[in-house]
Amino acid sequence: CLVALIALVRGQSQSGFISIDCGLSENSGYTDKLTGLNYTSDATLIETGVIYNISSVYSRATLAQQFLNVRSFPEGARNCYTLKPARGNTKFLIRASFMYGNYDGQGKPPSFDIILEADVWDSIEFEDESTIVTKEIIHIPQKNFIYVCLVNKGSGTPFISAIELRPLKNSTYTTESGSLSLFRRWDIGSRSSETFRYPDDIYGSMHELAK
Repeated sequence: CLVALIALVRGQSQSGFISIDCGLSENSGYTDKLTGLNYTSDATLIETGVIYNISSVYSRATLAQQFLNVRSFPEGARNCYTLKPARGNTKFLIRASFMYGNYDGQGKPPSFDIILEADVWDSIEFEDESTIVTKEIIHIPQKNFIYVCLVNKGSGTPFISAIELRPLKNSTYTTESGSLSLFRRWDIGSRSSETFRYPDDIYGSMHELAK
């Protein structure tokens, strides 16, 4: 029974998933070796920004491919992605990921804001060049598209590594009103050192090891 369950989970469809590697060359794509998720370029989702590779110093073998490059936004106070989910008026998990990796050779991780639709989602700050920052929110869009924007607040150039969107059942993570921003999601009792995520979590959530 256990073998059958594992096979079922790992065979889950990615229908409705949007997995974007920001800064990946136009018309490019790949399948992540660890998760089996299919990532595509962000080139058709935004018209601004400059593509960079992170410094080779931080390109370790265990680093997920979507962190090897970034899209940076040296121009403009606000730069926005337009996401167009296949189904409107559905609840979504939206995740934005960032790793500086000294891509600009300045050795100074920036600080900037991320906005969802018209509201401030969170502030992006880094401990050092190798820090991976992930922001996650449960959101029900009011239209058939979703704006994710990066805002320059005068503390360095905004950039982004990846954006992911996962459709959820409307009964998942219910709230009285508004969106639900992630504080912590812990994997308690696991003996593994790996983050619990897709394909083991079919909804695309990521579970950190409890410390």
